[in-house]
Amino acid sequence: MLRYIVKAGVPRYINPASTYSDTSTTDAVSSQREFAPHVKKLIADLKQATLDAEQGGQPFSFTASDRERWNFQNPCRARTELPPLYARRKVKDVDPNPQWQAVMAEYANLHRTCVNRMGNLTDYYYKKKSLPGCKFIAGESVFGLGNKLSFAASLVLYAVLTQRVVLFPGWSSSMPFTMCEPFEGSSWLLPAELEFLVKRRISPGRNVYELKTTNTTAKFLKWVDREKRHWSDSSVRKLDGKIYYGEMDNGWLPVERFCPVVPSDSRGTVSGQDGADLCFEERFFLPRNAAWDRIKRTDDMFLKNADRRVSIQARYLHGEAEHSQLSQQVNKHITQCLLENSILPHVSEVFANELLEMTPNPTPIIKVLIASLYLDLNDHLSEIYLRHQTLTGESVGLVQLTHDDEQRWGLEPDTQALVEIILLSLSDTILVTPRSTFGGVAQAYGALRPYIIEHSCQEGGSCVHSDSADTCFQDVATNFTFPHDSSLDGKEVSDVVPYIQKCMTVDSFNGLHLITTGRGEC
Repeated sequence: MLRYIVKAGVPRYINPASTYSDTSTTDAVSSQREFAPHVKKLIADLKQATLDAEQGGQPFSFTASDRERWNFQNPCRARTELPPLYARRKVKDVDPNPQWQAVMAEYANLHRTCVNRMGNLTDYYYKKKSLPGCKFIAGESVFGLGNKLSFAASLVLYAVLTQRVVLFPGWSSSMPFTMCEPFEGSSWLLPAELEFLVKRRISPGRNVYELKTTNTTAKFLKWVDREKRHWSDSSVRKLDGKIYYGEMDNGWLPVERFCPVVPSDSRGTVSGQDGADLCFEERFFLPRNAAWDRIKRTDDMFLKNADRRVSIQARYLHGEAEHSQLSQQVNKHITQCLLENSILPHVSEVFANELLEMTPNPTPIIKVLIASLYLDLNDHLSEIYLRHQTLTGESVGLVQLTHDDEQRWGLEPDTQALVEIILLSLSDTILVTPRSTFGGVAQAYGALRPYIIEHSCQEGGSCVHSDSADTCFQDVATNFTFPHDSSLDGKEVSDVVPYIQKCMTVDSFNGLHLITTGRGEC
């Protein structure tokens, strides 16, 4: 999605120029007559949910002074300072999407109305209060930041499509502590007292937690199958009043089907396909000031004055054992990819005086940012570009910020990971490791079609230029499982939705992604 995972993404993500409010997208809202029908329906559904939350009273008051105070209390320099860094690149950034902005303006109004009218969410939960129009969804992934961002992007999109107030716990998701609050006048932080809803102790007496792993989603779908046989208006009302909780199971795989489970004329049933049709093309998750300060300092010191920027993300998913086995050949693949696609220049094996005469003055500078747990790729490229002169006169500088040798967990590692993801996304060209959400999120932030590295010991091809900036949704069935819709059940997704195609083989044998260029572009 960020693009979104889904477009996913988070998807790329939401426009960093502003937060979302009912006044931030006046131009977009005024041009709704040009919006797609399902977008107009979604906006109407969001407005109706907000009206329901107001319970026939006056709209929730959020004045200009309220907005100024909220922004002072929730500073986010990246909103204004990040866009110019994308604008300086050699590649064109995507334009803001007025449909997405109008939808998110309405969603922000719903989020703000519900959170403020409910007041203390912990008290609201324990006293079993109910406010029409306000439904919540909370969730997270405890894995690396790439997984967290991809999961969160999908959760946000689902919340918008179903008019739910999205909340994130801070204990493991890191989202509220690393990312700016996106909705003016509201907060997406799940109160600490309610974190037990999405975590449990690994063992008694130990202050260590993990996600609950019972597959309650499967139980819910069994209920849907049973209820569908006797579908009625009362069933819809019963369904609408329930609290839903989806979890990632031990196999990492979601339930394969995602179908509308209420009549098509009911509110809140914009399908996943319609959501993709919106083609959301903007950034949503923006680094809070602590992370943004690191990004700016690093950019100013190492990358700011480059004439061209290249980034390489080298990941070994199975740690040191895989690294020892593959790194030598993978480094060769990366070098071959860089040279064959004219991403980096060739070098002279012998320093020749005539090369000096050909060198332009001043010398163009190419900066290469490497993100890896290991130093061997940096050492490998240093042997080439720090010891030899390029044939075309450029100077190639290498930058690697960390090399921890193993993946680490917690707020500090997540903050540093965010720093590197954003810096990777600011490049003109990116190389990524297949099946890595870290690299996938970086390409999505930058709206960059990556070169996917051949991550094996085999000789031959070194990389493939992806047909999409969207990250691959890995290990998922590529056909629909819609037992209640025979017109779709069993069909290949790509036959029904042409801009959703199977991922490139070099990236994943089983997976889907949105196509952002070429065949079936959305």
